[in-house]
Amino acid sequence: MESWTRSRQWCTAVNPDGILHFGMKRTHTWRIAPGSLEYPLVLAHRGASQLAPENTLAAFHKAVEVGADGIELDVRLTKDKHVVVIHNRRVDRTTTGHGLVGTHSLEVLKSLDAGSWFGAEFTGELVPTLDEVFRAMPPSLFIYVELKVRGYGAWDLASNVAKLIRRHERWDMTMVASFNALAVGFLRVIDRRIVRGYIWSAHHPLPLRRRWLNPLASPHWLAPDRRTLTPDLLAKLHAQGNPVAAWDFDIGADIKDLAQLQLDAAVTDYPDVLVRQKFDMM
Repeated sequence: MESWTRSRQWCTAVNPDGILHFGMKRTHTWRIAPGSLEYPLVLAHRGASQLAPENTLAAFHKAVEVGADGIELDVRLTKDKHVVVIHNRRVDRTTTGHGLVGTHSLEVLKSLDAGSWFGAEFTGELVPTLDEVFRAMPPSLFIYVELKVRGYGAWDLASNVAKLIRRHERWDMTMVASFNALAVGFLRVIDRRIVRGYIWSAHHPLPLRRRWLNPLASPHWLAPDRRTLTPDLLAKLHAQGNPVAAWDFDIGADIKDLAQLQLDAAVTDYPDVLVRQKFDMM
């Protein structure tokens, strides 16, 4: 509750589209020079997922309210090839339904409750489509789309996400990334205008942890987890021309330390904490 009271006080720094600017130099594109930002972009992991049910419009609106620079979300394909925003392969954890996402039509998924598991006040929250997210979010909000796909279906998911980016002309403010290098590589073939990211962790099995598939993805951004990232690795990736969006920055993260490292973006479950740190440093 205290963080929300503090968030409302920040409204004096909010512009009409709801994004906090703090009078800082701000970028309006994912295509940035590595290490060029004063502070890393604060990206709300699955939305403000500690304040609202993850990967729902409620969580994304909360992220905007607390001043996050952007949101991170996960997408999968329904049985009838609609792009929906949900993390797990099965709907069981975050909805009132059961079974694999890909075995349900959009109509069926839209009949499920995706909010009551988090809290009674979110009862009736629905699984959103990526199209709905693009329509609901401010055009100045960074959106980081993670493709959740293994082998089969990678082309279909990548091509359908690309169609939505084209429809909404969201070239500058959308990045599409995945652990699946093949899916990211497909994006390069489908539409080179789309900003691509490659996610990995040193704690994954080979070849993922060694980034051997990086050439296949040919990403603009690289996205290691917090434990994998070191100052030396960050400097190396920057020298290779890649901005870095590291993930799993939650309890104990300090925006000042991340800025001194010249990290480009931080994905966090607690965007309100990092945004408040920015505000307090003004």
